[in-house]
Amino acid sequence: MRRLFIIGIILSFLSCNLSGKKPESQKDKEMFGLFKKKTGKKTEVISHADYNLIFENKEVENTPIELLKIGDLNVPSGEIVVCDPLVYSDTPPLTKKVKPGKYPVKIYVAKTKDSGDRYAIAKLEFSNKKAEKWIMALRAEDDINELIDEADYFGFPVDAGLGGFYDFRSGQEYQKFESDFMKTNPEGNIYDDFFAAEFKKNAKDQNDPKDIGDWINFQLPNSELNITMFHSGYGDGTYPSYWGIDKEGEIVSLVIDFLVLLVPKYE
Repeated sequence: MRRLFIIGIILSFLSCNLSGKKPESQKDKEMFGLFKKKTGKKTEVISHADYNLIFENKEVENTPIELLKIGDLNVPSGEIVVCDPLVYSDTPPLTKKVKPGKYPVKIYVAKTKDSGDRYAIAKLEFSNKKAEKWIMALRAEDDINELIDEADYFGFPVDAGLGGFYDFRSGQEYQKFESDFMKTNPEGNIYDDFFAAEFKKNAKDQNDPKDIGDWINFQLPNSELNITMFHSGYGDGTYPSYWGIDKEGEIVSLVIDFLVLLVPKYE
């Protein structure tokens, strides 16, 4: 459930310059000590981007931004799951909890010149207050001290071209729904045989067979619980999420960064 972009340049340098010999010059001693020294453990990882730039502007990086509202998410337990729901519905929740309630889900669509409409940011909004910083969202298994390089991050894997938010309790009910569907349709496919029709309901042009719909806000049968699914940036990959924290230190939002806009360039 994690992805580490680990670059070996530093390790290669150390291997060539420090392995098999004692540091001799003062410069060598300082270099040796730099990599031997035990540093304090990190308590949080701040995003490379300020997502307010996307929320507050109609154009970012010469790319028009369109806001798409897909309705509210019921959050009865306060524990949020971020995942590809079609493939990884059993993903554990994030470690931070929010106040139970119903919260709007907003998609910020990048109208790219070369690749058409791309979902850039998905936002679960707990408050209308402005976030002052964006902290990487983690699950219990994630240890941020394993993130060595500035390009490293923890995220969630996408194999069906979809991301989604849902409450942990809703996820448990959704897994039962999946299980019951497969028992009834052992040779079936839950997307082709069920969710494709749900996505089609949200197609912009119902008469266009190529417009299959990009999102759903699906209410589980006989329940007030719901889950969301939406297209993931440029498709499959691993994507990070971040908590928006206001100046009082309160959580005001949770965003998924589909790495379409404000993507850092690392050398």
